[in-house]
This record gives sequence, structure tokens and C-alpha cells, in this order.
Amino acid sequence: MRQRITSNFLIRFIRLFRQSIKRPSDVSLAINIGYFVLTAPTRLAKTDLPNFLKEIRESQPPVADGVQMAAERIIRLRRLWLWLPMLSSRNNCYIRALTLYRFLNSKKVDVRIHFGVEPGISENDRLRGHAWVTVNGTILEVPEPVPTGRVRTIYSHPQVN
Repeated sequence: MRQRITSNFLIRFIRLFRQSIKRPSDVSLAINIGYFVLTAPTRLAKTDLPNFLKEIRESQPPVADGVQMAAERIIRLRRLWLWLPMLSSRNNCYIRALTLYRFLNSKKVDVRIHFGVEPGISENDRLRGHAWVTVNGTILEVPEPVPTGRVRTIYSHPQVN
């Protein structure tokens, strides 16, 4: 049984790898994204959010032809990691947004990451957290409740003066 699970896992990974890798430079970027996805929660636990965000923005982003193409490439390569059982079963909008924020080149555009909360619908509901990235004010990968106005932004980086 374990052999079948391992075999299915490998088949799925190979299929996803073939769909995701479009050019040779995608391999190294996919590895860098995977390393970031797997280590970001631990790194964030050791510092505060503003310092972590400042640190990852100062990291060298990959060279890209344009922001939209770069975002599509990052999203495509990030899928290689987010389908893993340890990451797919939990709410991962934070790691999705952090990955985009880390790897998008912000030299020529205004890239920001936003964190917000959505109140519960009924009295017994809990707050739900959301994270998203904007480029020149346009949201990439819009979390479902953000356009409805139900999400209140509680922190953005970099902050507007």
C-alpha cells in the first residue's frame, strides 16, 4: 500500500513538474521558491513581520520581462510546492502572498503586501485572515472575500507615508 502511495505521489509530481517547467532557468527558480515556501514560516517565527518583509524585499528577485509575466511564472512554479500534503491541507494564502512579494521585482513598479481580517458571518464564527499582493494598486490572486469589502486591511508593507 505504501509503495502505491509513493508511486502515485511521484507520478503526480513528475506530471506537475513537466507542466510547470517551461525553460531551463525555471528549475533554479522553482528550487528557490520551494526553499522559501518551506522555510518562511520558521524564519518568520524568529523575527517580527516588518523586519521579515524588509529582509525578503531586499533579496534579489529573478530577472523578468514584465510584472505580469513574472507573476504568472512565480505562481506556476509555486504550485510545485503548494500541492504537497504538508502545505495543501492548510490555509496557505499567507505563504502564497509572501512568495509573490519575495520574488516579484519591484524596481519599476509599486509592489505591496497586505494583510487583513474578515469578520465571521454569525456570532459564533471566527475571524479569518487573508493576505494578498498589489502591483500599482491592482490585486494579484484576489482572495475571494476581498472584493466584497468584508475584509479590513490591518497591515500593508511597505507602508504609505
